[in-house]
Amino acid sequence: MTTDSQTCELCGAKALVKTIQTEQFPYGSGDDAVILTANVPVWSCIKCGESFTGGEAEDLRHEAVCLHLGRLAPKEVWAIRDSYGLTQEQFAELTGFGVASIKRWESAHQIQNLSADRYLRLLRMPQNFRFIQLLNDGMPPLEPSFRTPLSERAISDAKIFRLRRNLEAVA
Repeated sequence: MTTDSQTCELCGAKALVKTIQTEQFPYGSGDDAVILTANVPVWSCIKCGESFTGGEAEDLRHEAVCLHLGRLAPKEVWAIRDSYGLTQEQFAELTGFGVASIKRWESAHQIQNLSADRYLRLLRMPQNFRFIQLLNDGMPPLEPSFRTPLSERAISDAKIFRLRRNLEAVA
């Protein structure tokens, strides 16, 4: 528990105390609704008894939803971009994501969809990041390094092969 000199907006007293409380909150609707849990900071006025949470609590609730959905949290999305020293605009240009989407994901205004989340997770690996950079630099498509050798007979048989239904139509 910590005391802060912030003023209570209800009574005007400088008597706010911050505690961390386990909060349960609903996520989803109908049959898909679940109860999630987050440890959030709660500010309470010791003079009037008013309690409230702020932006930090909202961020922690958002992280709980991301964890429930198996998605990267905003700070993890930011960490991927930051690890390469890119601005949001540079990251958008490299990945093909929209700048607005990146801003929403990093600021906890929206949770990325599954395909974007998987792409972001792949970008955590430097070799995948370098591959995307090469693609953006106009690298020609990669040719498979493994090829099955075919005999001359197999190649000539393949050239003259016809499906039976085609043979019946010709006859």
